Amino acid sequence: MRSYPIAAVDLVVRDLERSVAFYTDHLGLPEATVSADGGAALLTAGSAVLRLREAPDAADSGWAPDDLQKGFRHIGFTVSDIDARAAALHAQGVRFRMEPKDAYGGVRIAFFYDPDGVLLEFVQGQLSYDRVHDQGLVDAARAVGTPAAPSFDHVAVTVEDLDMTIRTYADGLGFGVAGQLIRDDDPRGFVITYLHAGRTVLEVFTYDEAKQDSPWSAQKHTAGFRDVVFTGEVDDIVRRLEQAGVRRVADEKALLVDSDGFPLRVETSL
Repeated sequence: MRSYPIAAVDLVVRDLERSVAFYTDHLGLPEATVSADGGAALLTAGSAVLRLREAPDAADSGWAPDDLQKGFRHIGFTVSDIDARAAALHAQGVRFRMEPKDAYGGVRIAFFYDPDGVLLEFVQGQLSYDRVHDQGLVDAARAVGTPAAPSFDHVAVTVEDLDMTIRTYADGLGFGVAGQLIRDDDPRGFVITYLHAGRTVLEVFTYDEAKQDSPWSAQKHTAGFRDVVFTGEVDDIVRRLEQAGVRRVADEKALLVDSDGFPLRVETSL
């Protein structure tokens, strides 16, 4: 079955110039391509694209940095020099949620915020899974190596039903399960499952504790994360996603949300 990797991540920003400067000057992504009307920009981040759309009056989303809140959690980028990059971000006044640290799974990570409060992660190193489900997917990811500039790696989500999520993204978009981290040290019953398509990853958080519905909605005009984008034959992909249990957002043919409120956009091309 053909897979459909994440092609882009859409963000709504209040100040396009400020956000472009953040992602190019601070984060180190290549120079942005700004639309003719000056209201949007594209930034290449390795295997995917960040699309920024300006909305100066966008409201706060209500999103909170609580991993028990279902749906979108953060955007992850691979780097080769996490401590140096974190030091540079600090020098530029970027707000951090977590300083660089050695993390479970054999990687080094750090978390920080973009100007509109989107949580971003730097990851250095290759994951060592507690449970490997598909060695081929694991080997393919390791073979890519680490690029010099930050490169898009994953979007993280919290979900209610892991089996449903796996079926949804496998049947709808051809994602495969590479492996899992089993956090026996976490009293919440924390498991991270990695779904791969091409060189992009959906990092899925599940907990034994009750999850909270997100106050954010794909139908609201709010700042920050908007949706992830997949490209291909729109009618076919939308049909497959609907058959896999994803529902269409009213009045938007190609914007859908999964059972945890996570929004997916389908386009012919970027």
